[in-house]
Amino acid sequence: MHTYIQVVNQVLRLHKGLKLHEFGIHYPLDASAGCYIDLWVAFAIAFRVSKLELNFSPCPVSYWAFDTKNYSIPLTLFDRSKGIEPYLVQLDRVFSIRTPPLNVDNRFECLKELFLKSVELTDQQFETILSSCTSLERLRLLDSPGLENIKHTVPHMKLNCLEIYHCSGLKNIGIFAPNLVSFKYLGPRTYILVKDAKQLINVCMCPSWRYGEYPITNSLGLPYRQSKDFGFDLFAAYFPQLEYLMMDVRSYTVLVSGFFGNKIAVDFIIAVFDFAIELEKIEITTVYLGDPSNCFNSFRHSEIDLNLVRESIQQLQERMPAKVQLYFLDDL
Repeated sequence: MHTYIQVVNQVLRLHKGLKLHEFGIHYPLDASAGCYIDLWVAFAIAFRVSKLELNFSPCPVSYWAFDTKNYSIPLTLFDRSKGIEPYLVQLDRVFSIRTPPLNVDNRFECLKELFLKSVELTDQQFETILSSCTSLERLRLLDSPGLENIKHTVPHMKLNCLEIYHCSGLKNIGIFAPNLVSFKYLGPRTYILVKDAKQLINVCMCPSWRYGEYPITNSLGLPYRQSKDFGFDLFAAYFPQLEYLMMDVRSYTVLVSGFFGNKIAVDFIIAVFDFAIELEKIEITTVYLGDPSNCFNSFRHSEIDLNLVRESIQQLQERMPAKVQLYFLDDL
């Protein structure tokens, strides 16, 4: 780690330009290197960076990393009301790096993309970053367990892509971004509100802990059948404008299990009919065939309202496209 830090410092000393297009640190650093990372981030801001990446994910074989603390960005670096002059003075005194004159009010006008992985963020830091970086178009956050209730109630007019992965402490997400085009979330069940995103066409949501990110650019995954479990109804309003609907299947057949005729399940199946262009057959059963530990609203067969199920099946048969065959697998 010491050698890596010295190499980065030397690279910064050799920089001769007046602007940075992209600045990225990809190395398993932690809070112990915070004094250096602070200066590197200040350096990038001073040179009006367009794309900033901090990826401090520990190596898989580095078991010692589990006992370390993630680096946390000081609020002063991204708070418009506070200057970063002390960091620039340190860059000059310690590393003999002279930065160009910096307009305090416009120091984030060039920052378009921000990627933070294994960087500790608080709710306040998240709000400060979005409030200060008004030109930000893409924000990607991975492995930040300190986030709990993130929100941005003031319209962010430039943000068009928001990706949040593996932030284990999240309970609420509230975003007001009128020009948001893509929203991707991978993590624990949480309440999600994406307000007035009239340009939204790409959505991915999944409560999975498989490591990684979504490889696809245009997709929608909605894993829970109850709105209170994963905010299905909050995104249902965006169905007419979404370009793609992704189901976790590898054929032209969709199987819906655990169906008991509730409106949210019926609406979801109709949405599948409307947007899954290649779909040929859908099978429905009241028996839940998935992992019982993932079923938050399991019903015993004796508790199911059979009349409601029959009415819902009839409604689906009347509304489904002619090319799609509907099969109800139960004998009711």
